[in-house]
Amino acid sequence: MNNSQKNISKISKLFSSIDNFLIEEKEQKLKAKLGKKIKDSIFTDEVLTKLNEHDFSGVADKEEDVVILFSTIFPIFIKDKGIIFRLYKHKVEVDLSDEMKDRYIYMFSDGRLTSGLFKCFNISDDEYVYGIKRIIDVIPLFKAAILDTLSNYESIINSNKKIDDFKSKESVAENNYDELVSYLKKKKINKVAD
Repeated sequence: MNNSQKNISKISKLFSSIDNFLIEEKEQKLKAKLGKKIKDSIFTDEVLTKLNEHDFSGVADKEEDVVILFSTIFPIFIKDKGIIFRLYKHKVEVDLSDEMKDRYIYMFSDGRLTSGLFKCFNISDDEYVYGIKRIIDVIPLFKAAILDTLSNYESIINSNKKIDDFKSKESVAENNYDELVSYLKKKKINKVAD
């Protein structure tokens, strides 16, 4: 190869690199826009209004209380056609089976779909399209489950307050510990006996 051909080859590689960069940037923007649209489709005005109906005054000042508040609502579990979905405020986890390779995490913020084996998919990948379609299919189920959870929110909070009314949660914790250790021993004995 002469110098002229080498220079053309280098320029061609440079243009190819620039094209790849621009394509990746465009894909990233499309994934982020899609992530926002999916999140907005789940957390609609109706859902946000219902969420805001609850008196959270004073809670927002205490970060720990906000975490506890949302931990009573999220994750929302949905099982549809043998697939398990877990909705959090910022992501959806999808389990197609018990195997790690069949687990996926979809982040709303950037539209990223990652497998349980830490492979990130691009919007141009068939796996991405398949996974996102499964999530889109259960959006009505997510919304219904959120609204149902929020309608039952007062009873959830009241049951948590009953525990707080005890003189000490320590005795409850000790009883739960004893029960779980006993259950564990029983299961180990049964497994060895089988």
